[in-house]
Amino acid sequence: MEADTSDRAYVAITFAGRRRSTNVALRDVVARVVEPETKVVRSPRGVTVVREHQPRLDPRAEAEKLRLRVVSEVGDDVTAGVAGPKMGAAGAHFALIQSEHAVSVGRELHGHGRTIHFEELGAFCLVLNQSFTDVEAFAQRTLGPLLDSGTNEDLIDTLESYLRNNGSPNAVARQMYLHRNTVRHRLRRIVALIGADLDDPDTRLTLQLAILSRRALEQIAS
Repeated sequence: MEADTSDRAYVAITFAGRRRSTNVALRDVVARVVEPETKVVRSPRGVTVVREHQPRLDPRAEAEKLRLRVVSEVGDDVTAGVAGPKMGAAGAHFALIQSEHAVSVGRELHGHGRTIHFEELGAFCLVLNQSFTDVEAFAQRTLGPLLDSGTNEDLIDTLESYLRNNGSPNAVARQMYLHRNTVRHRLRRIVALIGADLDDPDTRLTLQLAILSRRALEQIAS
């Protein structure tokens, strides 16, 4: 009979090296430096440990200590993604998934060779707490025709820049090294394709989350 774990909290830490050869060796290294009772799981994202959370300890700080020990063993630029604490066996599984997301997306946001907690992913947290099917459906539903053709990447990049620059075509032109008329032409094409009111704050927020959803799925798939 399995022990009741519903009253225990768990933290998951996923390690990923910059080199493919490092990821092959990581499991043995991680297994050597963690406690014997710690569960070690290898996945396409790297190597994950799931350990019981000790009260009053900072999960991120503890993960960073462990990352540095792993780095000293493998001699490579290792990134750690951490999530939790989460309660019970179901929470441990959820933390494992989030720690893998923290590595996949966190390296793109913050770079290699550091420890990244899932909560540091900002708005990506909202996206990545949903099922992949729901996330993909939301992006498709919101961006629709922009995703139907492989020739619209320029429009998606322009829309993302427009949203990040508070709806300023001039700022988009400076950021993307485009003429203002080119930016305005692209914005008109975007509106014609998706029928969105880019002056509406709620619409802009929805579009930004949809673009974040698409970027997150791309990072996880890469």
